[in-house]
Amino acid sequence: MQELIEKMTGYKATDKDMKCRGHKFELGVWYEVEGELKECEHGFHFCEQPSGVWAYYSEPGTRVFKVEAEGVLRTPFMPGTDYKRVCHRIRLVEEERNTGNRNTGNWNTGNGNTGNRNTGNRNTGNGNTGDGNTGDRNTGNRNTGYGNTGYRNTGNRNTGYRNTGDGNTGYGNATDRSTGFFCIKPQTVKCFDVDTQLTYDRFTAKYPSYRALADALVTEEPIPFEPYKNLPGITVAKLKALHRKHMRLRKEAKDDA
Repeated sequence: MQELIEKMTGYKATDKDMKCRGHKFELGVWYEVEGELKECEHGFHFCEQPSGVWAYYSEPGTRVFKVEAEGVLRTPFMPGTDYKRVCHRIRLVEEERNTGNRNTGNWNTGNGNTGNRNTGNRNTGNGNTGDGNTGDRNTGNRNTGYGNTGYRNTGNRNTGYRNTGDGNTGYGNATDRSTGFFCIKPQTVKCFDVDTQLTYDRFTAKYPSYRALADALVTEEPIPFEPYKNLPGITVAKLKALHRKHMRLRKEAKDDA
């Protein structure tokens, strides 16, 4: 008697008409075969990994479904995402909603993505836009990390090119929050155009009022000087001039929209 696994989940590919080896499937319907299971000959087949189906299907229009399987033949495990199973009963429960080719996950647009909601090619992660990103919410190409914009950044929230670290703007920096080129030391913060000699982390810890001022600058209400008088470089005249410029530039942007 064959040794069977009671239940499993996996992934199955069909053609554009939801057919596989001549069998027409419908979403949510159980299908069953009797008799002894034999791989590639008798039974319903599926892969354990979503990317495994592409070892067997490559035609345009191929569709990939998450499946539930029962009465799965127990076989020796073979490494590789293309490892497939054969079972007595199967049903397609959810289609992997991708646009493009060889995507794994949901709502990808492009080719060769792994994850969810990627736009582009060969992304690994979620919410990437561009090509060859690894991580989440990257925009650009070949970024590694999270929230990067640009090209070949490693780290998080970088804008620019080939930065390693977090929050860099510029090129080739190997530190955090640098706006320059090829810097290795943390950059110090300017406040009201005065160099504070403080890193970002030290500045924000010492002057927590900076956030409230940033919010106040985009409102039309007059900004009081007293709550912010300890900020380096600030004067009444500078604060008023900064507020006026914010208001003017935002109005111009609104008028151009």
